[in-house]
Amino acid sequence: LKILPILFSIFHARQPTPRAVDPAMAAAEMHPLVEDEDEEVQNQPAKRKWWDPATYDWGKLLSYRTTKVVRIRDSQLGTIYWCMVTSIIMYSIIFVFNMEGRHTEQATGTGTASAKFRGKGFSGDKVYDTADLRFPVVEPSGAFIMTRRIMVKSQRLGNCVDWDSPVKCPCKGNSTCRNGFCQRRGWCPSLGDYNTKSLDVPDGADQEVILGLEDSVLNIASSISFPSIGNTLFVTGDTPDSTNLLKDIRLGDLLALTSTSMEEVQKRGALISIALLWRCDVAYSRYCEPNTLVKRLDNGQGFVQKRAKIRRDENGEEVRDATYDFGVRVLVDCSGVGRRVSMPLIVVQIGSCISLLRVAMFFTDFLMLVLYPITDRRLAYKQCKITETQDYSDLQERLNLIKDQGEREVRSAKQGKNRQSNSVAGHMVADLFPEDVAHCKSCYEARAFAAR
Repeated sequence: LKILPILFSIFHARQPTPRAVDPAMAAAEMHPLVEDEDEEVQNQPAKRKWWDPATYDWGKLLSYRTTKVVRIRDSQLGTIYWCMVTSIIMYSIIFVFNMEGRHTEQATGTGTASAKFRGKGFSGDKVYDTADLRFPVVEPSGAFIMTRRIMVKSQRLGNCVDWDSPVKCPCKGNSTCRNGFCQRRGWCPSLGDYNTKSLDVPDGADQEVILGLEDSVLNIASSISFPSIGNTLFVTGDTPDSTNLLKDIRLGDLLALTSTSMEEVQKRGALISIALLWRCDVAYSRYCEPNTLVKRLDNGQGFVQKRAKIRRDENGEEVRDATYDFGVRVLVDCSGVGRRVSMPLIVVQIGSCISLLRVAMFFTDFLMLVLYPITDRRLAYKQCKITETQDYSDLQERLNLIKDQGEREVRSAKQGKNRQSNSVAGHMVADLFPEDVAHCKSCYEARAFAAR
């Protein structure tokens, strides 16, 4: 009872001019408020657990986006579009899949080749067989067949012009000048590149020209494997009903493949390259044959090998026999690419083709919106293609204003509700304790007067 006057003074301070309220009316007003609060508590949904399926909106979570399509009914634009689509599809089929093979795994191969030579040559009364004509006798990936030989026998150490690297006068050191060149210590008489360039025989040298080599035979065998994508070994000529072009080929026929005759290379020699290029399907075929390319590489300069053999003469003095061997040098190169179809790469290339189809649409849209010759149709197509929206550049400011206004309305509604509740409670107290209320009221008025 003592606390009630204090409560009344607090409520009365918020409402300085209380009005008389009927107790029955006040009770009627309080009853709906209590009922509303009870209904809010009862109607408030129970909080679900995170593992409950009903917690989530599965339609929203599993939704997807799709593109809205505008169909332009124009025969000219449609012709351009479908021509580009057809070109892209044909490009993917012919170039990407057939020629380039981008739908397959590719790996470089490990190839081997060997050349076997048999034949004879003649120089005057001398006969040369395989051991004389080929040096070295066993050589991987190639062969050398001698066609002409220049030899200087019994060279001795002394001072002479070094024709491997001649030095012109004036000379340095102890060298002496002779016929415009410096004489240095070496094997004399000298035999080198500079005095064998011409077809003339150097002084003190012997020459042997080998004839009849065009009928000699070369047997070139080759094979290749692709260890990274398969364990199959492909051998040249292993395919049924196929022939190995380089098996038992005449030396004259091999030179003819390079548009060269035996007479042209008789004195200077030649450098011949044989390239075996493989393109093998490792997954679906046991047989594979290479493409053969034969070409001359020396540009007419020829090919020569220099050899020397040191021995002692009958007097025990050290001498040397120097030899320049001109001939046909055959190089065999074996290389290739193996392929194996890969399903992931097929999917990638199909996806790339589908992506390229959008290029046809972009190009046709550009023609339609920019370069279409009829203005009315171009504008009509633009309205169908492009939808313009309103200017929402100040949308955020407008949203902030709406939010502030809503907050002010909520605060006003709460203040009105509190005033109504305080008024009802104050009138109920005044009806129950009229004397205490009158005393507190007089005290309040006195304090208010002092405050003024």
